[in-house]
Amino acid sequence: MSEASQNESQRDTKRSKGSLKARKTASRLLSVQVVYQSLQNKVSPSSLYDEYMTYRRGMDLDDGMMVEPDVQLFQTLVSGITERWGDLEQIIQPRVTEIGAVQNLLAAILICGTYELLANPEVDTPIIISDYLDITVGFYEGNEPKLVNGILDAIAKELRN
Repeated sequence: MSEASQNESQRDTKRSKGSLKARKTASRLLSVQVVYQSLQNKVSPSSLYDEYMTYRRGMDLDDGMMVEPDVQLFQTLVSGITERWGDLEQIIQPRVTEIGAVQNLLAAILICGTYELLANPEVDTPIIISDYLDITVGFYEGNEPKLVNGILDAIAKELRN
């Protein structure tokens, strides 16, 4: 392998590993995808964990490789969301009832964000909300980010008072 090829390979490896913040964001994105698929297919999020760890992490994206997720955070999110599904629905439902039916992708974002606000008090509220807003912006161009921000902010005030 030439020196240039080795340098490029090292840069690709470094990019796919990413910073701790980028790896945590990748974990949050993957958890949203797991919850979305679980809502679509009416299966438990934890039943999808192996599929995502084997086939979906570090995926090729249009602009390069997806950053590797923080495996511990991803596992914690998927198992915690599975275990606390009923609690999460009770927290979110009153807020979304006011706005009508919520698409499964928005529901997945809200479920993951709510779980983190509930279960990860050591992580600052703005960090959690910001990451889930970034995920929302990645999928939506309309008012959905404002909706997610408002709901997660209200939930944070209730859970982290």
